[in-house]
Amino acid sequence: MLSLKGRLSWSLTLSLVLLLSLQWLVVSYAINKLSEDQLTKRLQHEGESLLASAQFNASNQLEIDAQRLSAIYQRPFSGHYYVVSSGKQRLISRSLWDTDLNINKLATGEQKLLYQKGPEAQSLLIVINGYQKQGQTISIAMAENLGPLKASIERFQLIYAAISLLGLITLLAIQRLIIQHALLPLKKIQSDIAKLERGEANQIASKGPEEIAPLITELNHLLQTVQQKSKRSRESLGNLAHALKTKLTLLNQTAERAEIEGLPQIRESIYAATDALDQIIERELKRARLMGDVRPMQQIDLKTEIAQLTHTMRMIYKAKIVNITWEVTEGTKFHGDGEDLLEILGNLLDNACKWCKRNVSLTVTGSDAPIFVIEDDGPGCPVHELNSLTQRGFRADESVTGSGLGLAIVCDIANSYGANLSFSRSAALGGLRVEIRFTPRKLLA
Repeated sequence: MLSLKGRLSWSLTLSLVLLLSLQWLVVSYAINKLSEDQLTKRLQHEGESLLASAQFNASNQLEIDAQRLSAIYQRPFSGHYYVVSSGKQRLISRSLWDTDLNINKLATGEQKLLYQKGPEAQSLLIVINGYQKQGQTISIAMAENLGPLKASIERFQLIYAAISLLGLITLLAIQRLIIQHALLPLKKIQSDIAKLERGEANQIASKGPEEIAPLITELNHLLQTVQQKSKRSRESLGNLAHALKTKLTLLNQTAERAEIEGLPQIRESIYAATDALDQIIERELKRARLMGDVRPMQQIDLKTEIAQLTHTMRMIYKAKIVNITWEVTEGTKFHGDGEDLLEILGNLLDNACKWCKRNVSLTVTGSDAPIFVIEDDGPGCPVHELNSLTQRGFRADESVTGSGLGLAIVCDIANSYGANLSFSRSAALGGLRVEIRFTPRKLLA
């Protein structure tokens, strides 16, 4: 979709081009019309001057005093011509040489404008008027070559077009500056949204123009509401898990009462149910501890978060004495929700610690497209079962406690980011190797 800046630029450019083109056409037409009108009036005046120099002699023959005429009518094909008709008599200017113009006689008081081809294919404007003199009707046609006038008009049109083009370029440059200045507040908002996406801010700081200020206010309110709800959800999850943990303890204590000793099957059923519930609750408690107080869109310091996460895992598997090593390449960044990342790494590290003999490794490489690799020295997974690891409820070994949901959750979150999740055998440690490869995200500029 074309940007707002592009739409404004193209719309204003098209408007300016149409406006200047229309202006060029109107001015050209006006200049052409004004020039021809002036030429017509001049030819009419020259016709009247010619009429004043024409006389009928004693023989009733029409004569023209050539000395009272301009010399231009004497030069052959000069572009200035006349034809005078009275009765059967027809006088033509010497400039026509041996050619003539197809002119019809007009009655007294009539006027006519003609466009004809003249000598040497000249384009002529001919003004014909009918007069009355000495009781005789005289038709006088004055003609002039339009070529020089058209050439002058064309030169004017070219000069005017060049000036219009220069003006258009200047206006477009000014328009671009105006649009850039007008869109500066939107650029700031765009930058704030990019920071928000990268986790460098929690709110949109810019207020923006009056037209979109209410939208920004609502977005900030929505972000604040989401953050508060997320925090309350995590706290509620932890509180619920602790409350259920207490109730399960009471239920186990009930199963140990003397009245239940004679009912071993019921006691075993209670223990089995409470063990299953305890595993689920324990997982949610781990998740609550891993999430901490991370807020949506918060900037993530990978080294700090991974250090805290591995420390938590060591505490959870304190009895096993798990050796967790990790390394983050300098400059590696994760663009996304911090909760999602900790959910992924928490589940993968929890799974690795559960199955390892002693060693677990986490390495993070890449820059804007990070690659997370978790390895352990456990028994690994048969090749034919690797594709089943992300199925909900799948457990490679039913004797090991767990809900079978951890890797499925990891897969769901990875898919939401378009990341690639793969499993293989670790060449370094011999156990399971899990790799999550994120794709570069196109952030706002």
